[in-house]
Amino acid sequence: MRNLKRTALSLVLALALVVAFTAPAFAQNPTVSISVKARLIAITNSQDTWDMGVVAIDGVKYFSADNAQDDDYSRITNTGSVAVDVEIQGTDLTGTPTWTLATSVGADTYTLYANKELTPTVYDVEVKKASYADIVTGLAAAGTNDWSMKFTAPSSFGGTENGATKSGTVTLVASAAA
Repeated sequence: MRNLKRTALSLVLALALVVAFTAPAFAQNPTVSISVKARLIAITNSQDTWDMGVVAIDGVKYFSADNAQDDDYSRITNTGSVAVDVEIQGTDLTGTPTWTLATSVGADTYTLYANKELTPTVYDVEVKKASYADIVTGLAAAGTNDWSMKFTAPSSFGGTENGATKSGTVTLVASAAA
């Protein structure tokens, strides 16, 4: 009888150990619910080149068909599904020597300003190369914004008065409006 009790006790203990180690395998797996809103952030710009031609020392040119000051020349269109803020950034102009984009003109240093939103002849947005500057805020989906730029040439050309071409870019970046 003692052997039977020991055997029964051993079987109960073995069964308890099996259940204890396999219980997590029978547990329900947790789930995580995911929800997301899809938003398309996209813009286009009506002009993708600016060939300003010959520029004189300290010369001023405007981003327009005739390089003269016009109300607005280019149009940003929000082709996305939500309101966006648009920022602008420029670069140095490559060539020998490079013309540096800066706050004020100098030797081989030029400035570039853009007009902000509803101020067509006021160029109050400094285009920088190290950071972005706001050019339009809260542009509605399918909305448009007309804009332009003002370029001021360096105060001296550092030996490139022979008509060497300089080139660079201006980048427009859209982000969802706050």
